[in-house]
Amino acid sequence: MDLPNRISDQIDAYLSWVELERGRSRNTVLGYENDMRQFASFLVETQGFDDWSKLEPRHVEDWQGELLRKQYSNASTARKVTAVRNLVRYLEAEGVLKQRVSLTIHGPKLVRKLPGTMSVQELDRLLLTPDASSMQGIRDRAIMELAYSSGLRVSEICSIRVSDVNISEGVVRVQSGKGGKDRLVPVGRPACKALDKYIQTARPSFVRTAGMATVFLSSRGLPISRKTVWHLIKTYARKAGLDESRVKPHLLRHSFATHLLAGGADLRVIQEMLGHADIATTQIYTKVDSSMLLEQHALYHPRNRMARKRKSPPKH
Repeated sequence: MDLPNRISDQIDAYLSWVELERGRSRNTVLGYENDMRQFASFLVETQGFDDWSKLEPRHVEDWQGELLRKQYSNASTARKVTAVRNLVRYLEAEGVLKQRVSLTIHGPKLVRKLPGTMSVQELDRLLLTPDASSMQGIRDRAIMELAYSSGLRVSEICSIRVSDVNISEGVVRVQSGKGGKDRLVPVGRPACKALDKYIQTARPSFVRTAGMATVFLSSRGLPISRKTVWHLIKTYARKAGLDESRVKPHLLRHSFATHLLAGGADLRVIQEMLGHADIATTQIYTKVDSSMLLEQHALYHPRNRMARKRKSPPKH
């Protein structure tokens, strides 16, 4: 619905400030906009709201009640509430809103889930599924190899340029979808080989426009979309006999981090490769399940090893 100008203009002003002054990515800004306009539309439709200066805590409470009735997940509700709270803080700082409504806005508590992961054997099956004799198969193999080898987000894979790739050095320059900061990420040998094969032999068949800078292209010669990457990984998971509902692009990123940590990589190094601003985000990979703890204890505690030796049959 069309919002009153005084409502819409303040949202636009906040979004411009977030993008230009705070350096948020375009995708983040679009997410904020959707949540804020949903909130504003609810106020206009249900309460005839026409000016942010009239906002009261009860308005936010009513909206949160509406989210509850519509059965939004805790994660979605928390995201929407955070977006609205940030807008309200901005309005308070600008003097548009006189009372401190932001202090009364609280979202649902979230229990942070451990990221899923795939076994090395499952990843081998997935990565070997694309048809190596087709141009699309060569492209798709390169995408998945890069996702697992370097732990990249889907948005980062889709935006990589040819000039960002250095096969001889085994690195790729990535502009993070979160914060827009560049970082250099190592690329393993299998991924380098798959990426080089795609660029040299398959990519030219996808190019429709001279000067196209993006590495991964669609069949129409446009930069490949996140939706397409999501779909192709799901398709190959099904073909590989894996649980299609579990295998998502981000699962390859989680597996990258988990396998590096299990192999002894330093947490700070993993943080840098993942592009996490806060080490606390990376530390979630250190939380392993109890079955792994029991297995590792049984295998490596010296008293357990001694007990196993005592139980072993004598050699003849």
